[in-house]
This record gives sequence, structure tokens and C-alpha cells, in this order.
Amino acid sequence: MYFKINRNYFIDELSKCNRIIDYKNPVPACTGILIEVETDKISIVSTNSSVSIKTSTYANQHDLEIKEAGIFLIRGKNFIEILKRMEDEIISLNKVETNIITLSGNKSEFLLNVLEHTDFPTILFKEEGVFFEVYGSELKKGMNQTIISVNEWNQKIVLQGLNFLAEANNFYITGTDGFRVSRKLISLESSVIEKVTANVPFKSVFEIIKVIDDKQMIKIIVHDNLISIRSKDTIIQSTLLEGQFPDVNGVFPTDFNSTIFVENKTFYKLISRADIPSEENTSTVVNFVLDGDVISIKSNIQQIGSFEEEFKDFELRGIDDQNIYFNSKFILDSLRSFETKIIEISFIDSKTPIVIASSEDTSLSQIILPMFSN
Repeated sequence: MYFKINRNYFIDELSKCNRIIDYKNPVPACTGILIEVETDKISIVSTNSSVSIKTSTYANQHDLEIKEAGIFLIRGKNFIEILKRMEDEIISLNKVETNIITLSGNKSEFLLNVLEHTDFPTILFKEEGVFFEVYGSELKKGMNQTIISVNEWNQKIVLQGLNFLAEANNFYITGTDGFRVSRKLISLESSVIEKVTANVPFKSVFEIIKVIDDKQMIKIIVHDNLISIRSKDTIIQSTLLEGQFPDVNGVFPTDFNSTIFVENKTFYKLISRADIPSEENTSTVVNFVLDGDVISIKSNIQQIGSFEEEFKDFELRGIDDQNIYFNSKFILDSLRSFETKIIEISFIDSKTPIVIASSEDTSLSQIILPMFSN
């Protein structure tokens, strides 16, 4: 096996694969990166218990020159660190023995031990199945805006990740922990042939966010219990959560008694002040009182202190009398998910969900259940 490649590019591709590796895995082969060299391309593969990734580079791209095919498995973390310390633009790799490769530049040469590549698990990347396409920037943004409502350790397994639902020209990304719901709608350029649904695990969501290219069209393929995300020459594959994701459409109220229109940053700072820090690092229960043209925000944590502030810089539509308790963290997370200047917070009463939205971006909705206080 022998090939040459651009060093910086090679580091970037190895780093993509290295991110998902679980170095606590007791099986040494599973802590390595597999590099397969064919006559016309090289493929870099890594995996953990639920996510696998493969990147491919073809001959004559990124200074890739292949002289002999082969395969080797190497510890990614150490390999990347060695490559970073080299200064050569182009590096060459040559497998001289079964368990040794040479890494060479113009002046330096390393002899590196490799792992037994036959111990690496066989991974079949599925690229056939029901699929749809979405821009990478929209997918990444949508997942970041909705993952806030997911509890990785939820007792209901199906709620331990995000739900993807594509139907006609609509792609919904939804997360819920039973106390709040985040939903993002992305319009698809092409209608899907049949309904596509998948429950993507919490950890897999973050790996997908790290890997996908903002500027590329992303192909999402669902096949049995797997989801594959293809971004140009990179494919990331994850197992799916089993179970029926709840239909959240019914929890989104449409008629409200009161809606306030407020500048997002201003209201965020107000709730941040009410979010009194505690040694237990728990969320603060905040009391929202609407009385006429004044909003009073109150909070109290025993042994630390209390907070109260009146706020008038808002526009009201509807009834001017509300008294609601809510989790400060839930509100702050929701406000942070919006990139718009003005947000709308809608209420029915103290027992029904709060809806946070914005007419500047109707694709995103956040729902929060109120809390009850004596």
C-alpha cells in the first residue's frame, strides 16, 4: 500500500472520523480509524456503538496519488497529532510490514504501529431506501433549535432524540421531553414520494451537526432501523430509536387569551436576571404576572434570595390579566433558539401551554408547560 495526499486535508478528514470514536471501548480495534486504499480512491471509516462515518477522496483530488492499494487500521488520536506536528504540504504513507506503516515528508519519517484491521467491525453503509434532500445549513440550524427540548435520559426511549418527519414538501424536526416541545418546519424543494419518519438518538444528532457541510445539499436516507446522512463525499449512519413518536400537533394551541410582543434580547436579559444561580445548579421557578400595562417577573430561592422587576416595554394583544409560573431554563433555551428581533409569547391561562413564536420566522415554534405553585 502506498499513497500521497495533502496533509491539511487529510487531517480534516481524519478529524471528522475521530470525533465519534469512544476511546473507552474495551475492544482496541473500535478505537481505531480504518483507511481503505483502492486504485481510484481512499476511504476513511470509524464507528462507535450507534454511529458510523465514512469519508471518500478520489484520485487527483487534494493531491491524492495512489500507487498501490491496501488497508490499515490506526489509532486516530495519536495519528492526527503526529500529522499536525509535521510541516510538509504533501505526505506519503507506505505499509512496509503487516503491523507497521511509514509516514513520510520531505525531511522527516515516522514508523507507526497499526492495529489488526481484520478486527474492525464490518459496516455496511446503506444508501438505498426512502430519501429526501435538504440544505445542510437548514438541517443544522433546525436540529440546534429543537434539540433543546430533548432529554437524553428520558424514561421513554422514543423521546431520547429528535423526530424527523418528511411528508409532501414539508420536513418537520421535533423534540420533546414531555414538558416542552420544539418544532421546526423546513420546506423541501422536491416533494417526497412517500412519508418518511425517523427517531434520531440524542448523541447521533450532535455527530450529524458536527459533520454536515453547511453549503452542501444533504441527502437523508431511511432504511429499516438506520438513517444515513450524505454530505458530498461523507456519509454518517446511525441506528434509530424504536417506538412511535407522539403526535404533537394536538398540543399546539391556536386560540389565545393574551399575546405579548417583546424584543427577544431584552426579555432574555430580564429572565436571566430572574434565574437566580444556586449551588445545586437547578432551574429557577419564575412567576410571570401580567396586570394591565405592566409585567412583573418574580423569583425566589430559599437561602439565597429573591428577585422582582417590573417591565413595560412590550405590546399586548388580548386580556391584560395573567399569572403564570414557568421553568426559567425552558424559557431561556426557547428564547435563545430564535434569531429574530421580536418574539411573541402567547397564553391561555395558568394551566395550559405557553407558545413562543415569531412572525419574522414562522418555521419555528416552542411550547412550554407551565408549572404549578402553592
